[in-house]
Amino acid sequence: MKCKFLLVLLFAGIFCCAAQQYGGAPRHDIVKLSLLWPNSYCLTNDHNCRPNVPQYFTIDGLWAEMNNGDKLENCETRYYMTNSMIDSHKVELLKYWPDLSTYNYQDSKQLWKNKWETDGTCCSYLMRPEDYLVSAMNLRQSHNMYQILTNAGGILANGSSYPATKILDAIRKATRFMVDIVCETDRVGNVYLSEIHQCLDNHAGAFVDCDNKAVNCDQDPIFPDALFAAAAKTNRKASPTYVTRLAAY
Repeated sequence: MKCKFLLVLLFAGIFCCAAQQYGGAPRHDIVKLSLLWPNSYCLTNDHNCRPNVPQYFTIDGLWAEMNNGDKLENCETRYYMTNSMIDSHKVELLKYWPDLSTYNYQDSKQLWKNKWETDGTCCSYLMRPEDYLVSAMNLRQSHNMYQILTNAGGILANGSSYPATKILDAIRKATRFMVDIVCETDRVGNVYLSEIHQCLDNHAGAFVDCDNKAVNCDQDPIFPDALFAAAAKTNRKASPTYVTRLAAY
């Protein structure tokens, strides 16, 4: 716990220094880190995923947002993400922020460039493109959400469904901050836990409370593992596999 606290303080110092370096007043109220559960992503919205997606939460995005929920996108900036910036962090990006549609690294570069252009540019007064990539990955490593859900809430990725309030409470208990979760629905009406959103202050220097919302979670969401996802994709009756292993990441 002490190490995690020191790590958060380190991030805060990096971001505050960046804000002083690049200048400018905050143009937004909060910064959000979105973490994605790959199995749910691949089961919804007709996403074409590669085989064997990660069995841990990966990064979906890091963006600026207003208190009313408006997300800032495609802001003007003079900074561009280059291939060399991406290449400097290839191993970490492929692990923590992978393109779930392909194993091709060269094709994946467009994902990270698009994230910068869409989301990162609205934080460009705080961080340059390479800082944006590093910051998202460092923040993601602050909390192992899979481990938190398993240990704090007994919420297992085995194809079972859980009340949204139980998911939110487990994360709040472990991190001491409220988050938001997002659910997605597949073509036959199954509801899945898809994203976890963590909130930071407007300089992205410290975690703060989100609204404790469960978006699109009209039913208790399913937390699917790879076996459940494979069965659901082939239209077989999917049932919990009761996998109790702990994800490494």
